[in-house]
Amino acid sequence: MRKSIYLLLIMLTLGACKNFSSKQQEPLARVYNAYLYREDLSSIFPPHISYADSIKMAQGYIDKWIRNQLFLRLAEGNLPAEEKNVERQIAGFRASLLIHKYQQYLIEQNLDTIIPSYEINEYFENNGNNFMLDNPAISGIYVKVPLSAPIRDRMVAWFRNGDFMQIETYTGQHAESFIWFDDEWVYLHDILLNLPAGSFNPSASLSGLDHIMVTDSEYQYFIGITDYLAPRSQMPISMATQKIKSIILNKRKIKFLNELEKSVLTEGSSKNSYQYF
Repeated sequence: MRKSIYLLLIMLTLGACKNFSSKQQEPLARVYNAYLYREDLSSIFPPHISYADSIKMAQGYIDKWIRNQLFLRLAEGNLPAEEKNVERQIAGFRASLLIHKYQQYLIEQNLDTIIPSYEINEYFENNGNNFMLDNPAISGIYVKVPLSAPIRDRMVAWFRNGDFMQIETYTGQHAESFIWFDDEWVYLHDILLNLPAGSFNPSASLSGLDHIMVTDSEYQYFIGITDYLAPRSQMPISMATQKIKSIILNKRKIKFLNELEKSVLTEGSSKNSYQYF
C-alpha cells in the first residue's frame, strides 16, 4: 500500500496522472468490486503541501475510503429495501441545498448591512428590557505596577480625588501595563483576568466599592471602579450594540426572503409557470 502511495505522489508531482484513465492505472485499494485509483486523489492535496504531509493525507484518504466502502457494503446487504430507497431524500436535500445557496447569494448581493446608530438607539429604547446583564459590569481603570515603583500607595488617593491626570502620568512612567476604560463598560470577569489567579472573589458584591487592590511577590494590581452595574441590571447600549445589530440584520434577512418568495410566486403566476390540479 505504501509503495503505491509513494508512486502516486511521484506521478502527481510530475503531472503524469492526467495521462492515465482509471482503467489504465494500477488501483491503490479495493473493497470487493470497488476500486480506488490514483486520479481519485489528484484533487485532494492543497497547494504547497510538504511531501511528508502528502503521504499522511493520502494514507488517511485511502483508509477512510476503505472504511466507507465496507460500511456501504454492509448497509446495502442488510437494510430493508424501503430503507435503501434514498433517491427522493437525496433529491430533496439537493434541492434544499441549492435553494439555500441561491438565497444566500441574493442576500450577499442585495441586503443592506449598514445599520445607522439612530436605528440601534431606537431599537434599544423600545426593547431595552430584553437586554439584561448576566454578570456584573464596571467602568474604570486598571494598573499593574512593580513593587519597586515609588509612591504606589498614592494611587488610591489620586483615584478618589479624581486626579486622573496624575494617574496617567504615573502609569506612563512606572506601570508595567494599564487599561483605561473609564468611558466604557466591560464585564468584571474580563478585567479580573489581569489579576493573579484567586486573588479576588468575583462573586463578592462591588456595590459601594470604588477600587480593588491586590499584591503578589512582584507587582501591585489596582482596579479603580468609576461605575458599577450588578447582574440583572439593564445592559448599557454600548454592550448591547452587537446583539442589536445581529437582531436587526436577521429581521432584514427574514423580510428580504419573504419578499423574494412573494416575487418568485408572482412572476411564476404571470408566466403561467405553475398550476394546481
